[in-house]
Amino acid sequence: LTRRTPLVAQRISWGDSTRFARMQNPARNCLYQFGSFASIARMTISRRDLLVYGAGFGAALPLIGTISPALADGDGGGDGGGGHGGDGNAYRNEAARRFAAFATVLQCSRVPELPLITGDNAVNGGIRYDDEMAAWTGVSKWTLQRAARVGDIEHRMNPGVLPMFTIGGMISGDTNPQTKPFIHFELALNYLTEVCGLPRESLSFTTTDVASQTFCGVVAEPGQPCIPPTFVTHGLPSSSITYRPHAEAVAAGDGSGWFFDPRNQVGFPTMSIEFTRDGLTLELGEVARFGFGLGMERVQWAMSGAIPSWNQVLPTLLARIRAEAHRAHVPLPAGYAQFAASGN
Repeated sequence: LTRRTPLVAQRISWGDSTRFARMQNPARNCLYQFGSFASIARMTISRRDLLVYGAGFGAALPLIGTISPALADGDGGGDGGGGHGGDGNAYRNEAARRFAAFATVLQCSRVPELPLITGDNAVNGGIRYDDEMAAWTGVSKWTLQRAARVGDIEHRMNPGVLPMFTIGGMISGDTNPQTKPFIHFELALNYLTEVCGLPRESLSFTTTDVASQTFCGVVAEPGQPCIPPTFVTHGLPSSSITYRPHAEAVAAGDGSGWFFDPRNQVGFPTMSIEFTRDGLTLELGEVARFGFGLGMERVQWAMSGAIPSWNQVLPTLLARIRAEAHRAHVPLPAGYAQFAASGN
């Protein structure tokens, strides 16, 4: 969720695109349904054919205020650093609460957050690199998972790069092979635009012609860049997608077209979602075929314009690692010293 190379700020012309209503009939367990897939294949989607949501997002907004901070914060603190309300993680709380409300309305099951200490010093200094969605079994699940990447230390002066960040991850209950390729893109966009209120004209996307096939299903034409049907339902212009060379994306492995996971040395196609505010463009997260993950701190920045610095969040990360090591009676991971030396 942290970009290695800077993005060029891009403003999208919204024009007269229609905002479709997408809150009609009940569906359960993160499972969206289509009225007629044939119309989607023709890329002409009628109102009745739009994706429909369990309980509707109108019901989600009142829930946001009732979702407890403990639900959004995972274990509610106990990290020896004053919990998560008064430190750098305060910058992600509202986005995390809205993500929890979103998942609750959709009746997804929560996957508990895993410890930051992994026990494998050979990978990322023994600190959790990412969520574990690719290894989840079953469907209709979500999580809020903290992670920290040793490789981000050299980029710590870049806006939006934090020593610890929180991934809001979700996989849907859609098992329909015709709709599953792009359902997670739809879920991610609806969280960002309907629940968090982000303007669509400030969103942009990066993928490759190869990866774009992943998000189109039967709509895709072999060998051609594909526009996911979700772009039609959301009134997003095709010009908001940047197609980078596939080989470049694979070499970078940064999530903009391809994500490489150093934990298992496996890569997979993705589409990244970026947001531009006040001339700054940051990646909010990525969508893959099996699910999507968004950085809560960056979503909070997109909502409010506020984002913490590396040094604001660093004490929380260090305190949390120390507390985990103390509770588990294990040594500090190798990466702890590297992060500890990164403050200025």
